[in-house]
Amino acid sequence: MTSPLIMRLRHHGKLSDEAADALLGCRARNRLVEPGQSLMQQGQPVKSLFWIESGWAMRHRSLACGRRQILNLLLPGDTGDLQGLVDTRADHSVTAMTQLMVSEVDAPRFLELIEGNAEISSALLWSVVQEEGILREHIVRIGRRSARIRLAHLLLELVRRQALGGGPSDGRLETNLTRDVLADCLGLTPVHISRTLSELRRAGLVRIEERGRLRVIDIGELARHADYDTRYLHLQRPAHILDQRGRGAA
Repeated sequence: MTSPLIMRLRHHGKLSDEAADALLGCRARNRLVEPGQSLMQQGQPVKSLFWIESGWAMRHRSLACGRRQILNLLLPGDTGDLQGLVDTRADHSVTAMTQLMVSEVDAPRFLELIEGNAEISSALLWSVVQEEGILREHIVRIGRRSARIRLAHLLLELVRRQALGGGPSDGRLETNLTRDVLADCLGLTPVHISRTLSELRRAGLVRIEERGRLRVIDIGELARHADYDTRYLHLQRPAHILDQRGRGAA
């Protein structure tokens, strides 16, 4: 079975089997993480690099008053953070939302690969660019979009991102997103989230299925409704960049 990380990185461009095997060879161990368990704590030393094999996690910041802002949700194929390569203390936390299987990485070996393998370094650079695009869209989402469009954008993004790692592409989200999680993602209250979800349900755009999981009924219609554009996910790479790299290597 192909690792979700490799499936995700291959959306960036060609990643040979040899390069994929080398990247997966950086795994020091696989670890099971229970819901609510922290993988990284704000202000604490970064103990390991990791990527997610299965399950969902949240990247979040905590304020002195105890309030929380969720910065991003991490899905299968996502890397926890590369901050540990450049800093010793985390500026945010990562917490498991569901049971996770994570692959912890041998950092020195990982660095050697980045420095010595152009395919891997290019693929990981795309991963960082995509993460930055997601964060930029998140700023626009919570700063300038209405509650209804915020929620629609987030659901469409998660549907697309989970498919990158081999998850469902039919609009069904694999994880039950609680009202509290959605509220802390979008800068709204749980009551506002419930009201907004009801609006989308009445419009026939989403429904709540077994175990409270959300499903986008018509991805295309919701995207039109929300004026959603996936370009910030950087799923297309200009061919001329590949050509230039190939000529340079020659």
